[in-house]
Amino acid sequence: MGIIRLLLAFAVFNSHFPSFEGAPLVNGHEAVLTFFAISGFYMALILDRTYRDARSFYWSRFLTLYPMYVLALVVSLGLLTSLDVHSLTSRATLLAIVADPAAFLVMAWTSATTIGQELLFSLARSPEGGLHFVAYSHDALWADAPLIQAWSLSLEATFYALAPFLVRLRSRTLVGLLAASLALKIAAMASPLSGVIFFKRFFLLEFWLFAGGILAYRAHRRLPEAARWYDYALFLALAGLGLVADGLPKPLLPFFLPTAALLSMPLVFRGFKRLRFDRFAGKISYPFYLLHYIVIALFETYAEDPEGGQILAAALAASILTHFLFNPGIESLKTKLRRRHALSVPEGGAVLQPVSLP
Repeated sequence: MGIIRLLLAFAVFNSHFPSFEGAPLVNGHEAVLTFFAISGFYMALILDRTYRDARSFYWSRFLTLYPMYVLALVVSLGLLTSLDVHSLTSRATLLAIVADPAAFLVMAWTSATTIGQELLFSLARSPEGGLHFVAYSHDALWADAPLIQAWSLSLEATFYALAPFLVRLRSRTLVGLLAASLALKIAAMASPLSGVIFFKRFFLLEFWLFAGGILAYRAHRRLPEAARWYDYALFLALAGLGLVADGLPKPLLPFFLPTAALLSMPLVFRGFKRLRFDRFAGKISYPFYLLHYIVIALFETYAEDPEGGQILAAALAASILTHFLFNPGIESLKTKLRRRHALSVPEGGAVLQPVSLP
């Protein structure tokens, strides 16, 4: 699923700097929802095959996500404070936030930890100081965050915290929880609250994606080991759906591509799990997700007429460089962690390397 994840990261990039005008490429928000579904699959995988206990799993997730996040955060803050480079905010606005205790505490906490960053879409600064809840995001704090796209990491962290407990549940219990989450989401979308931005990033309404990913992994475990030709056909179909998904009626968008991913993942993963290029594509999707907005801001500030292809190439180059700088050390630490909490591997089985997700 690494190539699919990189394509989804490209979709997020295209939402922030439209480079394929007129193409119905899946919207960035729906691409992130699909990430959540894939994340559930991979977390179930590594908890089943790699880590014995929750503590080692949490350390693995921390090592996979946080060091690169801190790099991106430091670079973004450095550019904003020193050169006034940011796509949506300015150094003057940052100074105003620092001078407002409530805004500063919320921004500092969510930026340092990612936890609660989705709430920045629902909170705005009041003229007299402090914060107030808003239904729409155009005046909210999110645009002033150093890493605007990092809100998804907050939901990922919530899912990861629950993952060691969720994978122990019976499938029928997981199906019940999935159905409850999905029902909540449909009810919210069908109600007068559908336009309230809070409900577009509320983890209970997106839980069905992560739970569905866990169930998709359980379906994968029941499959014969050998890949089939239709595994690759399903990959092409899923990639193609991502290229046209935004042309669907708006009410279907939050469900269409994530559901397609949940249904096809067991087979697509079987076909691609031993391909090195697929694993590499998956690994650079995360630094690309973190760094692409910084690259966009640099081009918008210093290039006279920035082109999407140039920005995309620069963001990919920065992502590959970051991967090679960080990955050896991170993988070394994770290998030591796995050896310390080694799992016995069934005869004929193989322990797969865990894959980092945005």
